Formats: sequence, C-alpha cells, structure tokens
Amino acid sequence: AGGDLPGEDAARSDGRHWDEPGLGAVLRGLGERIVVELHPHSTPSSSLAIHLHFCQLECARALPTAPGLQFDYLICGDCGKEFMDSYLMQHFDWATCDNCRDAEDKHKLITRTEAKEEYLLKDCDLDKREPVLRFIVKKNPHNPRWGDMKLYLKVQVIKRSLEVWGSEESLQEAKELRRDSREKMKQKKFDKKVKELRRAVRSSLWKRAASIHEHEYGPEENIDEDTYKKTCTVCGHELTYEKM
Repeated sequence: AGGDLPGEDAARSDGRHWDEPGLGAVLRGLGERIVVELHPHSTPSSSLAIHLHFCQLECARALPTAPGLQFDYLICGDCGKEFMDSYLMQHFDWATCDNCRDAEDKHKLITRTEAKEEYLLKDCDLDKREPVLRFIVKKNPHNPRWGDMKLYLKVQVIKRSLEVWGSEESLQEAKELRRDSREKMKQKKFDKKVKELRRAVRSSLWKRAASIHEHEYGPEENIDEDTYKKTCTVCGHELTYEKM
C-alpha cells in the first residue's frame, strides 16, 4: 500500500504523479526514481501489468527529451532569401538558389580551355590556388572518344581571374598584349613562309636557267647531194638539213 512505501512523503512533495486507474495504481516521482503505489484492491495480474508499465515509464523517462528540429538555412547571394539546397550549392558550393540561377550568362558552365584562354588562367590557378575551383565532368558532345570535359562555373572563374590579375583593367591589358604578341608571331611566320617561297622560286628559276642549253655546232658535213648535218660540240646533238 502507499503508506508502507519508504519515501512516500518525498514522492508526494516531488509533485509528479501519474494516475493509472486501469492498472489500479498511482505512479509518483521520487527524485530520480518512480514510486508505485498499489491500490488496496489490486490483483496479482494487475500488479504484473503495473510492473511492466512501470518499466516502460522508467525507460521512457531515462531517454532525453528530443529537441525541436532545427535547420541551417542558406542565404541566396542574389535575392537574399533563405533556401535549403540548390544545384549550384551542391556542385559548386555557390550560394545561389535555383530561382536565381542564370544558366545562360552569370552561372553559365564553361570549359577548362575557355577558362584558360578567355580569362588567362593557368593550370595552377585552377587546380592549386586555394580554394581549388570545383567542376563537374561531362562527356564531350562533339566526340565521346575525345575524353570527358571539365566544366567550371563562369562567375567563379571570373572571380579567380580577378584574384590573379588584380582588376578587370589589368586583365584586359594582358589580353591585348597577348593578342598583339600572337599577331606578331603570325606575321613573323607569314614573313618566314614568304621568304622560303621566294627562295624556292629563285632556286627553281636558277635550275631552269641552268638546264637551258644553247648548241654549239661544229662544221657542217655533206652527207648526201643536198643534205647536210652539223653536230653540237657540247652535247652531240645532230642537226640535219637540206640546201637547195
């Protein structure tokens, strides 16, 4: 009975109790324990049920209360709104929501070759400079046998280019210098080819001139009544002719 349980007064003063009329008992909190007070008319079967129920309550009470689920939302760098995940965040760690993704310009995917040629980046700028630029791999649409393509996020490539060159103006100057240098190299190659062509033409003309032979005939010989011949003293060519 409840009066026979030790610490009953403390259990009552604890202020926590659970009435279980169906089991014929009252469960009271006592410090770190739960005290079971059986009703006077409890049967053995109900006592067993009370014991099992008591064990369930003890196990449940031992578990910590699950806190409310909390999510760390991301802030879109374009619209400023919160979002949980996006294509650009998954693949490029770039905080832009799917609604603000500009796949045609700002968030366009460009090849590694274009990143190096258009923004004057070297392999080390893409692969070693921290943070290393992320990319996705796709099959080459022109020919799958050419190997996979590495595609970079344009806005990240531009940002990396400005880190390397310092400013947009410096990048443009470097591009102009490279363009001029390429034009000069092309002009030098063109001039070299022209010189080689002229040299080949002169050599051909010299060989042709050298191949032209002017016969030097010796004295004529009468080989028949009105038929004569002359023989070249250099090459041995014979010229036969008639005299009237």
